[in-house]
Amino acid sequence: MARPFGVVTKTGKFVGNDILNQYSVKEASRKLLSDVFDKHYGTQGLVQPLYKPNILARALEINTYHYRCCRVKARETAGLGWDLKPVPGIETPNQRQYDEVSEFFDDLPEPISSVFNKMMFDFESIGYGTVELVRENYSYDGKPVLLTHIPSHTVRIHKDGNRYCQIRGTQKRWFKALEYEKDVDYLTGQEHELGSLGEERRATELIWIVNYTPRSDYYGISDIIPALGAVHGDISRRNYNISFFDNFGVPAYAVFVTGNFEDEEELDSNGNPTGRTLLEAEIEEHFKELAKSPHSTLILSVPTKDRQGEVKIEFKPLAVETKEASFRLFRKDNRDEILSAHGVPPYRAGIAETGSLGGTTAKESTEIYKRSIIEPRQETLETLINRYIVWGAFEANDWKFKFAEIDTTDEKHDIEVLGKLFGVAAVTPNQIIRHFKDRFGLEEVDHPAMDAHYLGGTPIDRDDVVLDDMQAAMLSLQDKLLKIAEKHQGNGCEADDITKAVKEMIGNVGT
Repeated sequence: MARPFGVVTKTGKFVGNDILNQYSVKEASRKLLSDVFDKHYGTQGLVQPLYKPNILARALEINTYHYRCCRVKARETAGLGWDLKPVPGIETPNQRQYDEVSEFFDDLPEPISSVFNKMMFDFESIGYGTVELVRENYSYDGKPVLLTHIPSHTVRIHKDGNRYCQIRGTQKRWFKALEYEKDVDYLTGQEHELGSLGEERRATELIWIVNYTPRSDYYGISDIIPALGAVHGDISRRNYNISFFDNFGVPAYAVFVTGNFEDEEELDSNGNPTGRTLLEAEIEEHFKELAKSPHSTLILSVPTKDRQGEVKIEFKPLAVETKEASFRLFRKDNRDEILSAHGVPPYRAGIAETGSLGGTTAKESTEIYKRSIIEPRQETLETLINRYIVWGAFEANDWKFKFAEIDTTDEKHDIEVLGKLFGVAAVTPNQIIRHFKDRFGLEEVDHPAMDAHYLGGTPIDRDDVVLDDMQAAMLSLQDKLLKIAEKHQGNGCEADDITKAVKEMIGNVGT
């Protein structure tokens, strides 16, 4: 196939092959940016990560889906709230223990959920996360007084696994592992016998959590590592489009000029070459005129050599739609690979997708995501907090720290099931309220009609139920549930669907 003489864009710009080649997708350099820790890995005993954390942190800024996945996983792991629950098997947990631990978490300068949310955001983006634990008087056995997040990309672990170093600019700080039985000088990193170092020089402790990889005994890796090719592929696609279309517009025609023709280099007013030929300039000028007057006639003359020979000019429209469609498919493939690497369902990353039959798999996907991604992370964090803070430092052995779980309940499904049970006199109105009261803040009604079973709207087990009272109580329950249904739309369930289900559950009261 003949190579086009150039391309004329929809803006009337003629683009020669030399310019087109500049915007073709080429292999990018694989060099890494410098690491502030480079000179400390050998002399200070610090271990170098498998991947440069500052580079991984920058990846958040160049891909929407990667950023969103990291945000979503961090928030749903540790950012939805927390609670202290009694340890199973203890009938009367010690209230004093609860008050002491709860007061510590509530009085932190930054909410505990925010602290660990930031830690998990680092964990998702670079493969490990850090939180500083400060005790009273910096003593090794004092009660905790502070928990604060430390940007993990500024921290490296020592080869002994018991010390950590943070560098920011020209400043350096050392930390030690939780309950490490030695004092560490926070300025030099030197170890001393436990309790022998003055409190003004004792290093604080660091909660350190990694996303395990068999390739390192010290660091983890981000889930995005296997999909970095998709991230950079999407960058190449984006840069190609932006660079070319911003400068030249959308290609419309390829111009082929073949045969025995003459052409000269175009000169500017000073007699200097402009970088294009007279024929290129003429073609571009003609297409600019066509852009101004779309229905005008194009007349193009090409001089032949020695007035002999044949010159052939062809204008072939470019298949821009096909190229754009390919780019869209390429972007979707990259997006899906990134979501798969993170294990995040599309709709939780802000992407609405429907199945082949118009339905969704949101509920099933959320359950898998919750059990395989979120719960293991929560269990790891909760174990650390309970082991070293709740049970270790405060000795509150009757209680355990628990992060709030993501809500995967389906209100419409529950209402439909309870509606069928109510219709066959299997449950009472107060039993329905008890099922929903924690979710919606309902309160039981102390009235005989609310503890009766109904079949066809008629109580079957209570002779003391007055029909008018029963109707009023049931209608009141219906109004409450309908108002709640409008506020709570679980997992994509429409309010109208929930409202319909509530009405079916209540039925025709008194008929």
